[in-house]
Amino acid sequence: MPIEYEMRDGALLWIKSPITGVISYVVDVRGKSFAFTLGGREELNPEAPLPDPKALDHAMRTCPFCPGNESLAPPELMRVTPAEFPRWHGRGLCEGAGWVIRVFNNRFPRIPESLTGGRNESYIVVEDPRHFSDHPRSINDLMCTAALGEEHFYQLLLTDVRLIRRVLENPAVRSVVIRKNQGRESGASQPHPHQQVIGAPQLLPAIEAERRAERENPGLWEQLLEIVDRAGLMIEQRDGVISYASPIGAFPRSYDVIMPAFRGSLTELDGDELRRFARAIFRLVHILGPLPLDYEIHQGPGVPLHAHVNGRLYPYSNVAGTLNLPSQLVHNVAALRKALARN
Repeated sequence: MPIEYEMRDGALLWIKSPITGVISYVVDVRGKSFAFTLGGREELNPEAPLPDPKALDHAMRTCPFCPGNESLAPPELMRVTPAEFPRWHGRGLCEGAGWVIRVFNNRFPRIPESLTGGRNESYIVVEDPRHFSDHPRSINDLMCTAALGEEHFYQLLLTDVRLIRRVLENPAVRSVVIRKNQGRESGASQPHPHQQVIGAPQLLPAIEAERRAERENPGLWEQLLEIVDRAGLMIEQRDGVISYASPIGAFPRSYDVIMPAFRGSLTELDGDELRRFARAIFRLVHILGPLPLDYEIHQGPGVPLHAHVNGRLYPYSNVAGTLNLPSQLVHNVAALRKALARN
């Protein structure tokens, strides 16, 4: 069954997600006030007074993800050292850092160990030793993924691949997802930049829903890309990797990165393919910068390798299975394309 949607005069009016059943309506929200829902972000105020150095120091001394506090976290499983990553931009900026990326088990497993062969298959990947941005304006002015750089993000996905191979050695694991939360609005429980890698005993529900939708709608992803292109929501296409603003995403500002011709795991990509996929994700994350966001990388048989990136600063409201997309989304995508061209 084809994707249900309607366009008039070249503009998208509505589209029904074949994966979730949610209908996204394109509406004009430019006159709506978001002052209440977007309040309380003092780190975005350039005139705010500089934070107390003692408060910054205390935050780092008590953070289990900061250098020197390794004993506050579970035992380390793997790391990337400065010697292994000579192009690391943080060299000399983080005192006492003997690592660039660090991996250990999540102290609070996302899935009970009893379901994954008695092994905790929930992991934390600390992305960088730095806790704060270079010149923090508040206690919440944190280091973010966007500041890592493209090569660093590639090294991060290389580390994920090493970890996924380890997870898949467990015969009780059938599915693995990479999850990132940045900022309070995204539900991040730790301020220090990190990812999660989670192994599950069955296909994860979101991936299963995508597989089911493709079975019921042959050519689903090709149809979606055609609609995205017609609606002016395509961001970049290069070397087998496509990024676009998703009209069927979970949030009003959702973006997808997809390799439509590849159905498999990150572990099956060669170095150049992984670099291209990492580059496309990072370019979106870089534009979003320190704003609250999340992303998930979905992989597995039956679905193309893809990532869902959600901007979370903007208000979200799913009412009775409907979602509002801002009518200026096409203009936002055009601005994204210009920004990416400059970068």
